[in-house]
Formats: sequence, C-alpha cells, structure tokens
Amino acid sequence: MRKEFFALVGALVLLATVNSVAASEGTEEAASPVAVAQLDGFAMGLAQAGRFSGVVLVAKDGHILLERAYGKRDAQGDQENTVDTRFNLASAGKMFTAVAILQQVAAGRASLDTKVGSVLRDYPNKDFANQVTIRQLLTHTAGAGDIDLFGVENAHNREKVRSVAEMMALHAQRSPAFPPGSKQEYGNFGHVVLGRMVEVLSRQPFEEYVQDKIFRPLGMSRTSFFECTEKAADLAVGYVEINGEKKLNCETLPRRGFPAGGQVSTARDMFRFIEALRAGKLVPAPLFKEAIRPQYEFMGLGFFATEYGPGNPKRNFRWGHGGSADGICTDVRTYPVTGETIIVLSNADIPGCFDVANFLHRQWEIRHKAESPSGARARAGTRSGT
Repeated sequence: MRKEFFALVGALVLLATVNSVAASEGTEEAASPVAVAQLDGFAMGLAQAGRFSGVVLVAKDGHILLERAYGKRDAQGDQENTVDTRFNLASAGKMFTAVAILQQVAAGRASLDTKVGSVLRDYPNKDFANQVTIRQLLTHTAGAGDIDLFGVENAHNREKVRSVAEMMALHAQRSPAFPPGSKQEYGNFGHVVLGRMVEVLSRQPFEEYVQDKIFRPLGMSRTSFFECTEKAADLAVGYVEINGEKKLNCETLPRRGFPAGGQVSTARDMFRFIEALRAGKLVPAPLFKEAIRPQYEFMGLGFFATEYGPGNPKRNFRWGHGGSADGICTDVRTYPVTGETIIVLSNADIPGCFDVANFLHRQWEIRHKAESPSGARARAGTRSGT
C-alpha cells in the first residue's frame, strides 16, 4: 500500500509538472515529442500505483509516436502486458457493427432511414418495427434499452442465449422506451438489432461477416470473437468483486463478443481499423464523413462525436468510441484537426484508461487557456500581486 501511495503521488506530481510545462510551451496543435514522453510517464506512474494496466498507442497522421504496455496481463500473476496482448474491447467493439450496417447502406440494401420492420419482417413488437430506423439505432435515440446479458443475475441468459437472433429475442417484444428520435439513451440492445439486420441483409452470420469484411481484409489477425472463459497466454485478464471476493469478470459479462461489443483486439489492430476508416477503405468517404458528424448530442452514426459546437475550439473535436465493464476500460479516439489517434486498452476498471487517453487533450486545453487573453490577464494579475 505504501508503494502504491508514493507511485500515485509521483504520477500526480508529474501531471502538475506537465501542466506547468504545457502552459509555457508553444501553440502547436498536435502533441510534441516531449508531451508524448510525459504521457508515457503519466501512464507508468498510474500503473505503478495500481490504477492502470494496459497498452497505449499514440499516432500522428498515420505514424506511430508511442506504443507501450504497462502493468500485468493478469493482476494475480507475474506476466506483464506487452504490445501484443489482446484486450476485451467492451463497447468500443460497437464500431464494427456500425461499419457493418453502413456497408449495407453503401451497397444500397438499406438506407439510414430504413425501418427495422422493413428488414426484420417478423419482428414481434410492431411499434418498434414500424417506427425505429437504422439512424436511430446508431445514435441511441430509438428507445431500445439495454440487454439482460450482464451481471450475476443474468447468468442463465448467458448460458442459454448464443446467436444474435436469440439475443434479439430476449427483448423483441418490448416497445420503445420513448418516442423514437425524441431523446437519447445509451444502451446495448439497439446494436443487437443492428447486428441481426446485418445478418439478414448480407445473408451471413454476424461474426462471419465482420471477419470477412473487416478483420481479414485489414490484416487484423489478432482481433476476434473470443469465448470469455477460454484461456490464452496473450489475453488480458480482468476481475470483478462479487460478495467480497475477486472473480474473473466472465462471471458478469457476455460469454462472447457480440454486436454490442466485447471482441478482443490489440492496440495495433485497432490502429489498422482507424486508419482504414480514415482512408475510406471500409465505408465510402462521404458516408463516413456523415457517420462522424454529430447527429444527436455526443453521437454520430455509431461513433462518438464529441467536443463540438459553440465555445469549443475546432481542435477539440474527436470521433471514436470508448467502453467499460468489470475489469475492462477502452478508449479509441481520433482528432481530425491534428491527425492524432489515441488508443488505450486496459484490463483494469475505470477511470484509468480514460485519464490516460485524455492526457494530451487536457494538456492542450491547459496551454490554450494559458495563451488566451483571459489567461494572459490572469497571469499579469498574479505577477502584479492583484
């Protein structure tokens, strides 16, 4: 405990130092080599304090600036994480489903405003089938809700329900929680419905489709739908506390990756995925531009699209997706203005990975504030003693 305390203090001191340095640096839009080195030190300090374990990848315009592993692959073992360690993506895997359905749109098999019932003609709840669109499912404005596959209480469902069709059947009798399109409520069930739509439109099982159209073409050989209970020497292990005991997080998570996330991948594979999206290799450029444009609150079409609008510098805008679950924390983000991509995959609970992923962004904000007219006035006031 004493070691963890001093390691955490070190990380906080480092962050304070970085803030001071950032305030006095130049006005470059993207992170400098010094800033990236400071991020590395910050992540290392959190790892030594037991607050973070995982892999960090930082790139600029397609060139990797930092790729490093921190902490243990298994908190109860001795093996360290490496850059080749595979991590559960949690909800960051929703991006694969977004790409899969957007590919159906690009192929002319559906449109963003196609209703669920137009594709899933036997969908049980007619209110849902006749009102909810692909666009609303992607933006979490469909009122689709969550899915009963998480938590100790849903162990029976996890054992019984395997296919995407069976997952959808869990809640296919349910009406929208609110008038579709009237508000936003993040959940997992909407992506299950999208996954089933991909199956029907492509005439291919969801897993097979994603492997054939995304993973294999991009050389994402270390990304897959993996059984949670399977063991592998390169797979990060996460834990959850149940009744005061540490258990494998498989006790509370879906048994396998599914359309709402949970696939396993490496930071390098996710970088390949992001670069392919930026290059228009997966979704035509005009459609992808629409997908990362804010559609409703923080969502584009299946991608987070945040820090936009009045009062936010253009540099702040980023797209991607994060995720969290028991013993899992992921953050994949790209800043179009600076060309930066930051990928953090972790087998530790939140908020560690988010703190690491947000480091460079926070550093820039501090520098921007210091260089603004109000920041200059505040410094002048401090120097004059007022």
